[in-house]
Amino acid sequence: MKSKIEKFFQQPWLSDYRTLAVLWGLLALFCIYKIVHGGHPDYDYLIFTHSFDHAWANMPLYPLYEEDTNYFLYGPTFAALIAPFAWMPDWVGQVIWELFITFFLFFTIRISWLTKYQQIFIFWFCIQEVLNCVLDAELNTLVVSGIMLSFLLVEKEKDQWATFFIAMGTMTKLFGIAGLLFFFFSKHKGRFVWTWVVWMVVFAALPMLVFGFDYTCNEYVEWMKALAVKNDHNLLFETKQNISLLGLVRNFSGCTTYSDIWVFAPCALLFFAPMLRTKQYRYIAFRETMLSSALICICILSTSTEAYGYIIAMLGVVIWYTAAPWKRGKWAIALMVFAFVLTSLTSTDIFPKDFRMVIMPRYALKALPVSLIWFVEMWELLTRDYRKVTI
Repeated sequence: MKSKIEKFFQQPWLSDYRTLAVLWGLLALFCIYKIVHGGHPDYDYLIFTHSFDHAWANMPLYPLYEEDTNYFLYGPTFAALIAPFAWMPDWVGQVIWELFITFFLFFTIRISWLTKYQQIFIFWFCIQEVLNCVLDAELNTLVVSGIMLSFLLVEKEKDQWATFFIAMGTMTKLFGIAGLLFFFFSKHKGRFVWTWVVWMVVFAALPMLVFGFDYTCNEYVEWMKALAVKNDHNLLFETKQNISLLGLVRNFSGCTTYSDIWVFAPCALLFFAPMLRTKQYRYIAFRETMLSSALICICILSTSTEAYGYIIAMLGVVIWYTAAPWKRGKWAIALMVFAFVLTSLTSTDIFPKDFRMVIMPRYALKALPVSLIWFVEMWELLTRDYRKVTI
């Protein structure tokens, strides 16, 4: 079956990078329709650019501003980095932003260590999740790109640049901190540590240079408070966030009084358990699968996960399926189909509106296939040999 899938994806029109680049570009430009149809740029994009305006005027970053309709929840560093877009006319800036967040991921995949088969698989399998990011002007494509680049640069023994992306991701949306996992695979651990510290200082200080020292320090404190408040809010059933394994368990149980630590802690221990298999570190398939596990965990173990964050997890799903040095069986294929249908296609009009808009978020069902794949992946990481099989 795997050979048939490979043959299908090797058809010229499917595996031509130029065709795929045009297709992804058209997805990015779909935002023009949204702008024209809605009469204004996307509110999420405006929240991003307004963060710079607020910080420039030394206004608090984390209250709910009427013109934004939602909270800004990224770090002060992001408010500084978004400056070039804040200086553009809104509709021009959003079009460029959409092209940027889409093609940054596209070219990250293209220059990565992944084989052509893996790349083509990702370009097609994750296409709906890319569109979801475009529809909300979200930066999750940048988050996953940064983590992948940090892995790639550790593989190339350029730890000083790997830690650049880890630090930048951490100081903007926190998810980038997942890249610290690659410390265990680094051949230059001392360089990894000290360059990460340096880059963390650089990115923490960047907004201080733009907005002022006292203001920025205060906003870092407010950022942590805002994230804590958001986490408490995500535990409520009426929210459309917490689309995660944590939310899945909570929503099906119908209980809000227990602590997520009872689910999070065992999963965290399970996540780190394969790192005890140090002899497996030498195999690229093992390292790739740990990357996949990290990408999936970002979504399934965070109460802040929203539906359009699943570009991160779905890319991890493809890496899990394709990285294995053994032949995938029917169960693995069934899980991939299940993930594609329930995690990706349920955001389209293929499914009834009530199912898409009510049942899916109410029970966090988008997280179900990805969570099942993660548990299978952990069993493989703990038991299988990732040595490349030669026939």
